[in-house]
Amino acid sequence: GELFSGIGELAKNAALLGGKHAEGFCEALNRDRINSEHGGSGDEFAIDDSMLSTLLALGIEAKMTVLLNDAYEKTSGMIFEYGHTVSHAIEKAYGDGVVPHGLGVTYGMISSSYAAEKLGIMSAEDRAEHDELCWLLLRRWPLPEPKPSAETVLALAMRDSKRGLAGEADDEISDVLLRKMGDIVPTATNNLSKFPCSLVFEWLVDMGFPSQRETAEGQVQQG
Repeated sequence: GELFSGIGELAKNAALLGGKHAEGFCEALNRDRINSEHGGSGDEFAIDDSMLSTLLALGIEAKMTVLLNDAYEKTSGMIFEYGHTVSHAIEKAYGDGVVPHGLGVTYGMISSSYAAEKLGIMSAEDRAEHDELCWLLLRRWPLPEPKPSAETVLALAMRDSKRGLAGEADDEISDVLLRKMGDIVPTATNNLSKFPCSLVFEWLVDMGFPSQRETAEGQVQQG
């Protein structure tokens, strides 16, 4: 779990910075590489010391490049909060320790890319590229069943510690958004963008989080 969690944080760096960070991440999780070097189907996760060292070096470089000017991640460093609004909510909804943090972040990233496409910020093609990078990891670690309700996760996301920094209305939520990998949407509010929270709810339902609302409507129709 801890290794997956760390790799999840590197997935975030890959999406945020693109370029060699994305290339290194994709190479590390490439099915053909894993299959040829370690045997098996490629769905297993295996990584040798050399590749791990490469990923760690990229991760350190990513952090230090940004934190050099914002050590406490309050302004430009806030980009490293990418995916964290929904991630924290998913982790809390499952209970402590069930979903490793880095994996939660990666699920949160595909929530943010969903919102970015719906808002016309990210193209379908750029979202597909972004999400494929995320799924290199996530297909090896599906969320446990049963999932918490979409309403529960959204309610937790709406109480995120960053709330208020982007001046969100009651029906809005915020996170870092991308136009494409390596292209962050800059804002005057610590690089956080606000958007309708309904987009998070839609994504949760699309991902298979059960909706209490839909269950109740179905029971009414059956009755």
